[in-house]
Amino acid sequence: MIIKDNPLYIAGTTLKVEAQPESFNMALHATNNPDAVKINRKRFAKDLNIDLEKCVFAKQTHSDHIHKVTLEDAGKGVFDYETAIDDTDALYTKEKGICLGVFHADCVPVLMADPISGIIVAIHAGWQGTVKEITGKTIAYLKEHENVNPENLKVYIGASICQNNFEVGMDVIDKVKAMSFDTSSCYYFNETTQKGYVDNKKLNQMQCLNEGVLLNNITMDKNCTYSNTENFFSYRKDATCGRHMSFIMLKG
Repeated sequence: MIIKDNPLYIAGTTLKVEAQPESFNMALHATNNPDAVKINRKRFAKDLNIDLEKCVFAKQTHSDHIHKVTLEDAGKGVFDYETAIDDTDALYTKEKGICLGVFHADCVPVLMADPISGIIVAIHAGWQGTVKEITGKTIAYLKEHENVNPENLKVYIGASICQNNFEVGMDVIDKVKAMSFDTSSCYYFNETTQKGYVDNKKLNQMQCLNEGVLLNNITMDKNCTYSNTENFFSYRKDATCGRHMSFIMLKG
């Protein structure tokens, strides 16, 4: 999925491509060949006419930490993982020409854009970040510190593992139950197998709605990374797999 025709921003998610190095793996933290990832990143930037040196990436830790990206952050994490913004899973900026990217393989990527304030957001929401309510906290932060009206936000919840394939133990279900809102529609428990199944996409959608985002402004990608391994990486199926990058950039 790539949005090119929007007048304000370009956004999308890279796919798995067998013909490319490491099947177009985009993550330096999930490779044995950093040079292959750098080749893929250069190809990505060239194809979309994006300045790779103005991309910004983070060291994702399944946190609920938020970072405001400035021009001084340009290039962090692009050619060297150690320079990435530390311990962060939500990036946002007002700067034009800065491309924000998050990496994932089964986890939920969330992209946001506010055409009024000019703010864009990229969030990595694995189940741990989801139960910490990183998406809701990011919107709340933007409301408080950047005067964002959530009704103006356009949200894309990207391809990730679907509920029927996201099997978890009771410990995870308990954490989902402990979230700050009624999550009963987002999980079920099989008493026979003693396994639960969680809808991570819906949990992030509900966080958006709870913070005032309009339902019609939320786009949910129906693709399941676990069941469509021709086009997607799945950490559940292969812990050595690469990562997609979901990205968003304000046009200059």
